[in-house]
Amino acid sequence: MKISYIIDLVAIKKNQNKLTDFEYIRYNYGPFDKKIYEYLKNLIKQEIVSEDSELAETGDEFIIYNLKKKKGDISLNKLSDEEVETINEVLRSVKAYGAKALTELTYQTKPMKKLGAKIGNKKGLNERLDLNA
Repeated sequence: MKISYIIDLVAIKKNQNKLTDFEYIRYNYGPFDKKIYEYLKNLIKQEIVSEDSELAETGDEFIIYNLKKKKGDISLNKLSDEEVETINEVLRSVKAYGAKALTELTYQTKPMKKLGAKIGNKKGLNERLDLNA
């Protein structure tokens, strides 16, 4: 979710349009749209993505989604070359980031700051994020 949010912010900055149809709200751990779960279920049903669970060192369970198909077998023809490059640019820039670093990054964005959102506070909780902020 955090990566799609960052991709949308970069796309807006570059092209004045986001790439997803997500309407992000400020949630407990950053930007969120429940539609992502619908999309993930559809990708799992189509056997494009697999869903696995693992345990963190803390003992907490988390879910990992993996591509089941090779990258070359997935059609991106609905995206322009510029949109694909925006996605790749963001993925390259955050590839070494873990969940904590991505959370910190999202809280440093203008839409989160506009709500007064900070890690650990409840300001703007469940409010829509203005990506054009």
